[in-house]
Amino acid sequence: MNDYIRAVQKLLGQLTTAEQQEVVEYYREYLLDAGIGTYEQAVDELGTPRSLARKVLADYSIKLSEQATDQTQPRSTVQATKENVRTVWLIILALLSTPVTIPILIVVLALFMAFAAVIFSLAVAALAVFLSVIMIGAMGIFVGITTIWTTPWTGTFYLGIGLFALGASWIGWLILKWIGSKIAWALSWAAKKIYNRFIPRSRAERGRKQ
Repeated sequence: MNDYIRAVQKLLGQLTTAEQQEVVEYYREYLLDAGIGTYEQAVDELGTPRSLARKVLADYSIKLSEQATDQTQPRSTVQATKENVRTVWLIILALLSTPVTIPILIVVLALFMAFAAVIFSLAVAALAVFLSVIMIGAMGIFVGITTIWTTPWTGTFYLGIGLFALGASWIGWLILKWIGSKIAWALSWAAKKIYNRFIPRSRAERGRKQ
């Protein structure tokens, strides 16, 4: 039993020391109360150490995400996006570690991949437009600076176009960044729903979540 607990703890490196101790003590106490003393009995009751650890990490990530959402102080867009992507990844690992959920995960991943392909194509098109606008802006400023001394009105015109294009590209970048954060949030929300709906739970895990 101790070998099983140590194996689980080694896989919880992403948690703080206090969080690791909380998990370890809970499952050690559960196994002792259930009269489970061998590694094989612990696997039969809780699943493999890797499977249990991945579900614990996914649970903690979901918990932190929900706590951050409830906070009055807003997170930065980049921080929120990173946390959502991390949550999705941990949930995928948890689903992959449970044989029962693998067929469901294959279907879900197929849908995600189709969705990602559409998003990727749109992102490539948007990037091409974004770079084109930047080039137009840079060329406009260059032409404006080189001609403003000889033909002031023409130079001013090109400078205006260049500055407008650069400003539009900056606004476009902010819009793309906002859209990306919303996509990450949507994927995280869908992953949480799938995880909570289909992931099997042992009696110990159900008791710990209460």
